[in-house]
Amino acid sequence: MIAHQSLPELVRLTLRRRILNNELAAGERLTEASLAAEFGVSRTTLRSALTALQNDRLVEFSPRRGCWVARMTRAEIEDACYARYLLESGAVCEERAVIDDTLLAALGIELDAMVRAVNSGDLAETVECDTRLHSVLVEAGGRARLTELWHSLDGQMGALMRSALEFQGGDLAQVIDRHRSLIEAVATRDRPHIAAALKDHYLNPKSFADSQPGEEEAS
Repeated sequence: MIAHQSLPELVRLTLRRRILNNELAAGERLTEASLAAEFGVSRTTLRSALTALQNDRLVEFSPRRGCWVARMTRAEIEDACYARYLLESGAVCEERAVIDDTLLAALGIELDAMVRAVNSGDLAETVECDTRLHSVLVEAGGRARLTELWHSLDGQMGALMRSALEFQGGDLAQVIDRHRSLIEAVATRDRPHIAAALKDHYLNPKSFADSQPGEEEAS
């Protein structure tokens, strides 16, 4: 059976793509009346979509300013990356994890898709590729509860990657290089080496070294 997306979800996905691809810039005000008219939906439907985007850390609300496009601070990025790293390394680096040719082939497929997304300048699709690639690793561990916890952070990865790239100057090609290096580490099948590569992938401070002034302030 084909699952049909709800109207609020369709609005959320459209706005999410605009935000991730910088059609709506960090700090930009989102006027509910204008957006509801543009999409031809009720204010209630639009507010539902915006609330979901708030959970994804892509927009923020305040009584004084209304709604605007958010940007994660460096501290928030590092915190989310640390949680992702702990869960992912715990899954893929224990003995029960299956690291075989099938896993490597699946990682290669997602890397190829990521290259296409990056070459087209589509950050929204790049985020989807990133999530699928890392999901392959997490699911190799075979622990359903751990995988569920890892996926609970999926919604924030778009905001994380967008904000991190802003701090780095927007070099999307780095995303490919970092994932290619990670896959090369997995190919060794050496679990301590994979753990070190995951730590570097998620926690290496060079990812945030070029932070812009005022980055700790809310947009």
